[in-house]
Amino acid sequence: MLSTYAEIRDRIYQLARQHGLRVEWPEKTKSRQLLHLVNADQVVVAITTVPVRGITREALERLAADLEHLFGKDWMA
Repeated sequence: MLSTYAEIRDRIYQLARQHGLRVEWPEKTKSRQLLHLVNADQVVVAITTVPVRGITREALERLAADLEHLFGKDWMA
C-alpha cells in the first residue's frame, strides 16, 4: 500500500490522467488536502481528503475506499 503523500499524489495524478479526470486541490492544511476529481463535463465525480502529515492507516483506508469507485479496489496497492 502507498504510504507517503508523494506516492499517493503521484498515483492519483497517474490514474486521473488514465480516466480523463482533472485533479483540483481547493483547500490545504498542514495535515491534509481536499481533493476534487472533475470529469470532462466539469462535474465533480469524487471529493475526499488526502493525508499529508501524520498519515494513519485509517486515513489511508478511507482514501482508498473514497476513490475505489473510480480507480478500482486495489488502486493504492
